[in-house]
Amino acid sequence: MKFGAITHYLTGVAVPVSAIRTEEGCGIGEFLDLVPFGAWCKKAGLDVIQILPINDTGRDTSPYNALTAFALHPIYIRLQELATDKLELKEDFATEIKETTATLNALKSVNYNEVGQFKLTMLKKIYTLNKTRILSNKDILSWIQSKPWLKQYTVYRVLKDLNEQRHWQSWSSLNNPSTSDIEGFWDKHTDEVMFYAWVQFELDGQLTKASRALEDMGLRLKGDIPILINEDSADVWAQRQYFDLSQRAGAPPDMFSEKGQNWRFPCYNWAALEKEDYKWWRQRLKQAANFYHTYRIDHVLGFFRIWQIPEPEHTGVLGSYEPASWLSKTDLKVIGFDDETLKHMVIPTFTKSYIRSFFGNDSERVINNYFLLASVNNDNYIFANNISSENVIMSLPEELHIKDKLLELYWDRVMLTNPKAPRDQYQYQPTWFYYKTRTFNNLPEVQRKQLNELIERNKPRHEEIWKVNGRRLLKMMAETTDMLVCAEDLGAIPDCVPGVLAEMKILGLRIERWAREYTKPDAPYIPPAQYPRLSVASPSVHDTSTLRGLWEEPNWDRNQYFPLLGLSGAAPNYLTTEVAASIIRRNLGANSLITIILLPDLLSLYYNLRTSSPEEERINVPGTYNDKNWTYRMKDTVSYLLEYNEYNMYIKGLVDERRNRPLKD
Repeated sequence: MKFGAITHYLTGVAVPVSAIRTEEGCGIGEFLDLVPFGAWCKKAGLDVIQILPINDTGRDTSPYNALTAFALHPIYIRLQELATDKLELKEDFATEIKETTATLNALKSVNYNEVGQFKLTMLKKIYTLNKTRILSNKDILSWIQSKPWLKQYTVYRVLKDLNEQRHWQSWSSLNNPSTSDIEGFWDKHTDEVMFYAWVQFELDGQLTKASRALEDMGLRLKGDIPILINEDSADVWAQRQYFDLSQRAGAPPDMFSEKGQNWRFPCYNWAALEKEDYKWWRQRLKQAANFYHTYRIDHVLGFFRIWQIPEPEHTGVLGSYEPASWLSKTDLKVIGFDDETLKHMVIPTFTKSYIRSFFGNDSERVINNYFLLASVNNDNYIFANNISSENVIMSLPEELHIKDKLLELYWDRVMLTNPKAPRDQYQYQPTWFYYKTRTFNNLPEVQRKQLNELIERNKPRHEEIWKVNGRRLLKMMAETTDMLVCAEDLGAIPDCVPGVLAEMKILGLRIERWAREYTKPDAPYIPPAQYPRLSVASPSVHDTSTLRGLWEEPNWDRNQYFPLLGLSGAAPNYLTTEVAASIIRRNLGANSLITIILLPDLLSLYYNLRTSSPEEERINVPGTYNDKNWTYRMKDTVSYLLEYNEYNMYIKGLVDERRNRPLKD
């Protein structure tokens, strides 16, 4: 779908589809709930609705952990809508749906398991009752032919059922299928695969209906496309050639995570994708364009370079950027590193006396079990062959302090070698913490200095490689559809990123609490009025605390921020409606083309629309796994908001201030 010309500053609201509460939704927001939600947005003067990913994640509650890059999640279907002249819905089915909807809708938050299981059960009952009609429906059969991804997805889902939802790697058959294998299964198991095909047909129809209704209201729908895909997905299972299963994506160590992050998602085989003109990515974008006017690229930095970690590892410590400028053996020999020294820089090597001092009374047992003598000519020890990864160390039958010490030694390496380089052409990359390692600090001072200088000289080469890579991939993304492209460009941003995004006319992201001048004392906040025009401004997003939560965080410098709002007195201990309005008005004053406000932040403008505590309105806490993440629901229904004229006019007044500002170049 085409975004269209931007003639004024735009304002939108961010909300997970699951969080929308209506009388019709069965314990969760559904695609068709976007229609009344859009009517409320129109009444409040908003232009854009931003949602989270809506692909099928199976039983996983995280929208970023999908089983497919294409298929929609059945949990968002409206069962009542299936009662048409082409389908029969028994009276007892309708009664069961009505009663269960009332029960699940009374819950404060989303119960994914109950909602998902109930909807799947009802869908199977309706399918069984109407199977003959469905299998002969020409509209469904024609739609199936137009979706090249559908057979892979449906066969995968049926096989997941047959294998009790286990990872495809544990299947006894069809765990590495050919195209003919998939076609053969489709032909042989028509009833089973057509169930999932029919569900997708109905989901597609309901989301299309909602999207077109929003467009008719003058609203734009903004989707979210994660850069990565779950290994246990139809895409990786069926199209292994596009993925590098030897590497996992993550993030390097930083102030928030001293060991980095390992997201466990496989990296892409970009060379294979490029050979086919990025067909898989283009299909993915075109599928999204059936519903969205604009989309957010999750982790756009990964299109410039990704932090990749060898598959057996658990943390992000021993990762490296890909692509990158690797150092050659010649580069290192020029500054005095011979083959033996290079070997010790790559392979953790220790004297027996050092290991004894490190493990104390446990040293002899540890040495005997986990180390071996590197050479009979010296006293150097290396890890035994079976101690091959962090995961191996973490699974050892040892007390935690022993495993922690083993990991510390395992990480003691100055260089990593490029596993993709030819065997006779070694290439090297410094580890993230190379300068802290025992091996590096035992080098002569002159070699430490020369190595540091070599690494610094190599950094501009990284930037040039990343610039070329990002430009190539984002050009493909931008040219494939008419959707407006937005980017989540948070984190340690390479110098080349802003220029490439501007060149491609891709909007970056500015979250006010992090949009600061970190090189200056006290890291002053950058005024939103100074944000780049090609950007999206937001005070909060789904992975942060809401404004209420932020205000009560003990480590947040609200006393530094409060004077920027132009309010008198001291900063209050909790977020008053006056302060909330001032923060939102400050973000609406952004120079950004679009300002997106998280729904709980908009609701915080009136006390009676708030949840009882900030914790209840938080959508996700990254890096945590609990029953609260992704379960947030609006406290009140959309129909209640639609009738709340005082509140709607208040929001519209704030938005109109932004809308009526002249949009100058």
